Amino acid sequence: MRPADYYSGPSPVAVLPRGVTFGCGIAAVVALILVFAGGAFMSSGGLVTLMDMGLGMSMGEVRGFYTPDVTAAQKKELEAAIESLRANLRDGKTSVTRLDPVMQTMRKAIGDEKMQPAEVDALAAAARTAASPAGRPASQPPTR
Repeated sequence: MRPADYYSGPSPVAVLPRGVTFGCGIAAVVALILVFAGGAFMSSGGLVTLMDMGLGMSMGEVRGFYTPDVTAAQKKELEAAIESLRANLRDGKTSVTRLDPVMQTMRKAIGDEKMQPAEVDALAAAARTAASPAGRPASQPPTR
């Protein structure tokens, strides 16, 4: 069979109904739109909002994991450190990239669903370190 014979012959019988091919095409276009919209949202500050919300939700879980030997002062210190971190994150004083040590410390601490006093202190220290404007001279304004 020559290529010209193939193209000049009758069309093969369709395997799928015509509507299925349109549905798949529309689904692909919708998926691409969602991917691009998600990327635009994340690059325009959505990641900060998402991480702030994640920290708030994680603290809700942490409150339920305290062991009886965690003091009220330790709880208050952790709450203050996380709230300071969240505020600095929202204000652009802390970069999202500085959250990794906090998230790793939190993951290790709540992995066994118990928050020991040493874990509370470690998480508070990690939050304070991430919230501090280190690496930037005091006279230099924060960059966004």
